[in-house]
Amino acid sequence: MPSLSNHTSLAKQHLAKYRLTKLTQAIILGLSSALLFSGCGGDSPTTRTSNDDTTTPETTYKLTVTSPVKLHNAVVTIIDSTTGKQIDQKTINDGSEVSFDIKEAFAKGGRVLVAEIAGKDNSSTYFDPAVGDMAKLDMPLHSTFIMLPVASSTIVGPFTEIAYQRLLVRANNLNASKTDLGKIKADDLVQALAFSNQEVSSTFRVNPVALVPAISSLADLSKFIIDTKDVINPPNTISQYLNIFFAAGHIKLQQTENPNDPTPMLTFAKRAGADMRDGSLDGMTLAGDGVNGTVFLENPIITQQIVNTDPTFNNRTNIAELKDALAITQKAARESYAARLGGAEDAAHKDKLGGAMAVLFDSLSNPDAAGRDYFAKVDFVTGLHPTINEAFSVPSPRSFGAGNYKHAFGLGSIKLTKEPQKIRNSNCEFVSYSDPDAEVKDHVARTQNIDCEIGANADGALGNYNVIENLIGFYTTANDQCKLDIYFNGDIKLTNGQKTFSSSINRDQSDSVIRLQPDTQDYVLNVASAERNKPEIMQLRITNQNIISATTGILDSQNPFPKELNRPDMVCTEFKPVFNKP
Repeated sequence: MPSLSNHTSLAKQHLAKYRLTKLTQAIILGLSSALLFSGCGGDSPTTRTSNDDTTTPETTYKLTVTSPVKLHNAVVTIIDSTTGKQIDQKTINDGSEVSFDIKEAFAKGGRVLVAEIAGKDNSSTYFDPAVGDMAKLDMPLHSTFIMLPVASSTIVGPFTEIAYQRLLVRANNLNASKTDLGKIKADDLVQALAFSNQEVSSTFRVNPVALVPAISSLADLSKFIIDTKDVINPPNTISQYLNIFFAAGHIKLQQTENPNDPTPMLTFAKRAGADMRDGSLDGMTLAGDGVNGTVFLENPIITQQIVNTDPTFNNRTNIAELKDALAITQKAARESYAARLGGAEDAAHKDKLGGAMAVLFDSLSNPDAAGRDYFAKVDFVTGLHPTINEAFSVPSPRSFGAGNYKHAFGLGSIKLTKEPQKIRNSNCEFVSYSDPDAEVKDHVARTQNIDCEIGANADGALGNYNVIENLIGFYTTANDQCKLDIYFNGDIKLTNGQKTFSSSINRDQSDSVIRLQPDTQDYVLNVASAERNKPEIMQLRITNQNIISATTGILDSQNPFPKELNRPDMVCTEFKPVFNKP
């Protein structure tokens, strides 16, 4: 569970109900947002001097690293992402937080740092809320943040680990087993970290950086109460209460479905982190990183979802209802996970809490009755309650709950109007289309395929969907001779033996997506480097999101948008399909 301890009152909070006014929470969350979710600050820097008067004073800033649960013999490491080198390291013998004095050099201008909590040896343990006891700390957890020249705090827990894994992909780390922290750039982190946190929040309804006290026993969970009547001085805000128990519920689900798992909190973080690397809790990961080089995970939290290969379904409603030939729907898989988490067993018991949440509340000696009543009435699919709507809100969420919300690669269609509209055909030439009856009552609107798009977007900027996101990952040919890597920011690298070609999709006019056949999902993606002399181009042939071939060569100035290269250099065919279930 996410946690950011209140340093001056945490000990007292274990003796009474946790109380945090809405005004206090608003101030803290405002500061957290201002500091990019890295924590809250405001203390003056510390200046250390030596007895030697000639020594230059060294300015440092206090950084507090907090765990959501009690730790024993845990090592906390602060890492400079620029170099990948350790800045400092301390041990938490018994507790949930530790403070560091960070030198000004690592805070001035905003430095990207990583906090890691890991086991020191076989004696290292953590409190697992699912088992209700201390468990072996045998997996590291991470948090990424920007260190500013103020006193700051950062949380390291299972949900920050999930966000961290997603952030690595956004920073072009495709290989989960070989992290290059140097790829995490401060300029990109502002957006990437915010988006990664939002994706975790909207999927699990858990804010990975929310302010809640650390948990050291199941009795601590019983001390939280949800009070929707006392609006002047509530014991704790509803959003805070929900954040704690939604987090505990996801972890409890791991334990109820895997009762022999000794470390369900860590296992949940590992499984969910692997699944969320592609941005959705959908039983799939990056291309090439799943079973036999596919996108499908071997042991997913949620049933492997249906892959959207048709861009005409690229909206939230259609994707949420997407069906395959066997009439299996995205909605069914999403509802299944919601029921496992806490949904009612059947319609006759719609006001009775079920799933892992019921087991969680039953494990508490004195659970809050009003809180349990809330979860009994909440819709675990939508996260909505019939009367109480103070839950943590997610700005511009990518998705709500489990499911595959990624857009299909390719070109959709547009609704025609009475006035002529210019649309590019498969030769990338503008052609005018119109629907003269568009304004006639009860007229079924006509649509027209978009067959060419010039200047493909791959930067994922706010308001601009990353057109290649579903293609991100590793690809190899059947004979393993060729390797193709597609990165989050649009960088593409093709290797064939000793030959390598690299380029980038950057909305340049020489980049294009062209539909090869009418009404199909058969495309070429041209990635050209027109600024080079001679201009070079990589051409990917893609069918139903599977890479079919990759070819490089010289771009013909007479034909800037080719469907086939006349003078190919490298030719790689028969790539292994990644969107076909193994």
